[in-house]
Amino acid sequence: MRYAASLVLILAVAVPVRGQSDDEKAVQSAVESFLTRLGDHQFDALDADFTPKAVIVVTRQRAGSTDWANSYQTAEEWIAGLRKNPNPTTFREPIANAKVTIDSGRLAYLRADFQVIRDGKALSSGVDQFTLVREPAGWKIAAIAYTSMPVKQ
Repeated sequence: MRYAASLVLILAVAVPVRGQSDDEKAVQSAVESFLTRLGDHQFDALDADFTPKAVIVVTRQRAGSTDWANSYQTAEEWIAGLRKNPNPTTFREPIANAKVTIDSGRLAYLRADFQVIRDGKALSSGVDQFTLVREPAGWKIAAIAYTSMPVKQ
């Protein structure tokens, strides 16, 4: 038994931790750059981040309730709605625990936890799920789906 435990320890130490590939880093960078532009309300620049007919799906928990509501929009509709806000507020949406999967070098999926931070205070949190497609100009967002829950005060 002592030998088996030693063997397991040796095997565990010998297996290197896998880092992100260049493509996985590029996908995560594309998502993080998009989130920065969104938080800085650079809405005109957001168009270039999306594929034609991209979709946005949100499942949001209502503040002070256990009820959830879903919304569905094209990226074009979503950006048009953002542009209508006369007083957008700057925010940050850092992601954590990102997992990137790339299939055939052409289709990517990023799943990550997030918080929306405004003036140093977390307002909401959830899970972001991005589907990206490799285009000649780089990785473009085909779909965003996310959960959004208010932070309990």
